[in-house]
Amino acid sequence: MRTTCTLLCAAVLAVGCADDGSAAGDSAVVVDDVPVLRYTLEPAIGARGTSMRVRVYGTLSSFVFGDTDLDLGSDITVDSVTVFDGYTVEAELTIPETAELGAHDVTLSVENTSGPLEQTFTVVDQSITLAPADAKMGEMLEIEVTGEGTDWSQGYTWASFGPGIDVLELDVVSETEAVATIAVHPDAPPGVRDVAMEDGPSVVTRYDGFTVDRAVITAVWDPPQAYQGDSVAYTVTGLDTRFGVDATIEFYDDGGANADIQVGSLTVIDDENMYGRIQISNAAALGYRDVVIRSNDEAILLPDAIEVLDQDPSLTDLVPRTFFDVYRQIDNDTGELLESVQAITYFVIPLDPPCGAAAPMGSGPMPFDVNGVFPVPPDPEPVDCPNAETVSAGDVVWYESDANIVTLYKEEFEGTNQIAYVGRDLTLADYVFDNVYDLHTQGDPDGLPEVIIEDVQPTVPADYYLTEPGFWADEIALRTEDFHYEWTAAETYPDAIFGTSISGILVSDGEPGFAGSLPWDDGAHTYSSLQLSALEAGPVQFGAYSFIEGRMWGWPGSTVQTIQSTSVLSTSAQLILEDPS
Repeated sequence: MRTTCTLLCAAVLAVGCADDGSAAGDSAVVVDDVPVLRYTLEPAIGARGTSMRVRVYGTLSSFVFGDTDLDLGSDITVDSVTVFDGYTVEAELTIPETAELGAHDVTLSVENTSGPLEQTFTVVDQSITLAPADAKMGEMLEIEVTGEGTDWSQGYTWASFGPGIDVLELDVVSETEAVATIAVHPDAPPGVRDVAMEDGPSVVTRYDGFTVDRAVITAVWDPPQAYQGDSVAYTVTGLDTRFGVDATIEFYDDGGANADIQVGSLTVIDDENMYGRIQISNAAALGYRDVVIRSNDEAILLPDAIEVLDQDPSLTDLVPRTFFDVYRQIDNDTGELLESVQAITYFVIPLDPPCGAAAPMGSGPMPFDVNGVFPVPPDPEPVDCPNAETVSAGDVVWYESDANIVTLYKEEFEGTNQIAYVGRDLTLADYVFDNVYDLHTQGDPDGLPEVIIEDVQPTVPADYYLTEPGFWADEIALRTEDFHYEWTAAETYPDAIFGTSISGILVSDGEPGFAGSLPWDDGAHTYSSLQLSALEAGPVQFGAYSFIEGRMWGWPGSTVQTIQSTSVLSTSAQLILEDPS
């Protein structure tokens, strides 16, 4: 923020003052309608309870060493005044918690002459403090930011530490507390800098609030480039580093930590040398990665340390996937049966190396016609994995059989660049029951050729509908009584499966769970009160499904020949579990 104002100096006392069109409260000394002396106070804002530096810049050489002073009123202390030259003065200020809010006049004195800088400094009640308030060049660390009078919110507030410092993450803990993860570039300008917390149009600045030390800790990474899918040996040579046996290496891109490069081995030789091997994912995003090395409670950032280059995918690892399903839901308000028919095919190169934990497998009912209550396994910890590469097979692919042809159209998903083939406006008339389709690709000169793979995609043996109870209008089941339900035969045995479930919250531990059954497909079954009482009272989800798997198959020429396409016809409805009144 810049505020322009004028000192009435002895050299121009005989000259009158005139409005030069600047902001209210500003004035300038003029000669023949031309301003000859103007002063700028920067920054012109400060917070209660803080110390800060301000500078006054003059358009003419007028400041005198040892005989220049600054006064901001009785409630702001000027701790020191330093004249750098005739054009620049710096003052150290202390603004107490009791300082008057709003605009303050500033008086600048040079030798025996003084003049006002009218309403040029503003005291506000919002402020921030930082801990720690300094870092070395090349260092990466967390900064605790504490606000006074702030209203911060996660996802809406951001921090700025000035040139050469990246804010990798800002975790807003409360309206007045945040933690900023910053990385200081090895070539960041040393010295003090302002720190700003931006919350929409509201900006709170800590002037001279953070210092970049001249000390440098950094390292050199080799090699500077690697190709997708490669296993690469690397070396790290440090400068004033303290590598230890606890050393770890992470890779970052614009989106933060990125798991598409994995560290296979790491050996520390001494404080400044280490080596090992990394594996680049075959679907790693192209471009530069920052490398972060952590060791001995110290973290350093190596900006743009390695570049990932493109490499053609290996079609010997190609895995095709096909799905053809019917999803139904009974509308709780009207009882209407809402229906969606979906057909999807894609051709994917599996991630190498694999990334992230597989979804845990839960238990379920077994054998047929036996009920049980089962927990739903928790989801694995999320990992920022790359998007597996997919391959084009033309503009369309289709499922074909003697009964009908189902055409799927190419769709490219923005952001991931992945390709899938999706059926459009499909209805139950497109889904022929008790059928097996061939997969036929159109072919793409830059992707997969035209092929026909026989007997790939099955459909379930027959249609079915839930008949009793109605499963709408808040259908109630008492937890203390058996729950009986009926359906039309789905004809699933012996080639397919018919199953049902009631999903809710387990009484035992408050975690998600379900009562499940694989009843014989005879059109009627009963959940006992023992199973229902294991679920908490309240809305639950009733589900029924028929499910079939096809033969084992794979893409011609691919080493992966263990694909099994599936098809499901599922029906879901709301149910309310209640205790007797």
